[in-house]
Order: sequence, then structure tokens, then C-alpha cells
Amino acid sequence: MSIVFASAGSHAPGITAWAEAAPSDQKQRLYGAYGHVRDALAASKPDVLILLTSEHWANFFLDHIGAFCIGRAEYFDGPVEPWLKVPKTRVPGHPECAAGLIEALYASDFEPSFSHSMALDHGSMVPLHFLTPEMKTPVVPIMFNTLAAPQPSAKRCLEFGRAIGRFARSSKLRIAMAATGGLSHDPGERNHGVIYPEWDRQFLDQMAQGQLDRLAAYTTKDLLSKGAGTMELLSWVALAGAIEGRKGEIVAYEAVKPWGTGMGVIKFPLQPALAA
Repeated sequence: MSIVFASAGSHAPGITAWAEAAPSDQKQRLYGAYGHVRDALAASKPDVLILLTSEHWANFFLDHIGAFCIGRAEYFDGPVEPWLKVPKTRVPGHPECAAGLIEALYASDFEPSFSHSMALDHGSMVPLHFLTPEMKTPVVPIMFNTLAAPQPSAKRCLEFGRAIGRFARSSKLRIAMAATGGLSHDPGERNHGVIYPEWDRQFLDQMAQGQLDRLAAYTTKDLLSKGAGTMELLSWVALAGAIEGRKGEIVAYEAVKPWGTGMGVIKFPLQPALAA
């Protein structure tokens, strides 16, 4: 059928776990931005949401980790963090969509791993909490390795996203896509709490303008220089590839010191939808 919706946004756990720590004006602007995107997602009437995301040792560790892992379960439980202030719930999956996507990726020279049992932490549950609060939209989560070297390159993630986009446009389903993570942050590391607003805004502008060459040119060193958590933006690069560099709208950006993260929200008008 088509890609009927696309967005990207940050998933810092503080946005729910210690929301009151942020200045109220920043919090309200971000909550308003997520509400705006949530309404756009609902209006697109998707059959499934492909969530380009990352995890924080909820499923993998150094003894077993791959570049990309696709969840193909009937459901996913989350969040694993009891302190997140997001109700623990069972999120419906879409095994048929996941199976078709895996086959399509193999045909496109990608060999992602897959899982029939995947736990969701704040990296997935925070965006789902805001985008699909009733947790009724079936989800296919795709975990990116952003934690342990070697991580996939931005160029590889762009091509991975393009392959996902080709599958979505050839599917009979109405497919929504959302990327999550970033922007600059360095949780638990030597620069914990340091945010780079100028760099964040540059990245958001490149996403909004569909500058695929610039997005693909980011190196691991480039991203790590703005904090270990900034590697999560690989999922945003993949989203840009999936929608073929379609231009977007920056809905909000806030450098939220108490959450230690540059928080951004962007959406991509897809009317008419991206079809094959």
C-alpha cells in the first residue's frame, strides 16, 4: 500500500520518569509537540507501526549482539523499568508484517537477526506512550545496535532504511514509521549532562531538508563526540532513507538540562502517501 506516516523523536526517560524536573515551559512545548505528532499518526489510520529504535541492555549484552534485530512476536511487554512512570503493558505485534520485512531485507542483501521474544525498555515505550497511548496499534520494533562497537555506519543505516522503505511501499498494509533516540546526550559517561544545541539543530535541519548525503557521512567518531547516546540517531538516518529524503517539519527542539538530553521532535508530511 504505502508509507502513511513518518516521524522521529527523542526518548529520554526523564520525559516521563522525572518530568517535573524540567522547566515547565520546555516540558509543555515537548508534550505539545508529541501530541501534535500523535494526532497526525492517528489520522493516518495505520495498520502497523514500524519502530526504528534502540535498547539499553534489556535484550542483548556483549556476549550476543547484532547490528539490527527485528521483533516478530505476537506481543511485546514493557517497559522493563519500574520507575519510568509508563504503565506496564502488552504491546501488540504484527508477525506477518515482520516476516515479510525480514524476507524483503534478505532479498536486499541485509541479514538482520530476529526475535520472537523481545522486551521493550524506555527506548521504545516512551515514544509509544506518546504516539499510541492506548497501545492498540500493532508494532514491529527494529532494534539498532547503538551500544557496543562495532556499530553499523550511518551509510549502512541509510541503505537499510531504503530497503525497509521499498518493502513498505510494496506492502498491502498502511505502514507508519517512527524513529526514536538522541539527540546529543552522554548518559552515565564522563560528559553526562552535556548537551550540544547547535549540533542538534544542525542535525535536525539536515533531517528536515532530506540531506541524505550529509546524514550518511556521519562517522561513529562524529556521533560519539556529542555523547554515547547520540549513536541512537542511526535510526533517524534509516528513517530518512526509508522516506527517500522527503522534507519534514521540526515540531520542537529543547535542550533540557535536567534530563541531560537534547530533545527533538520532527514529522514528515506524507500526503500523498509514499506508494510504490
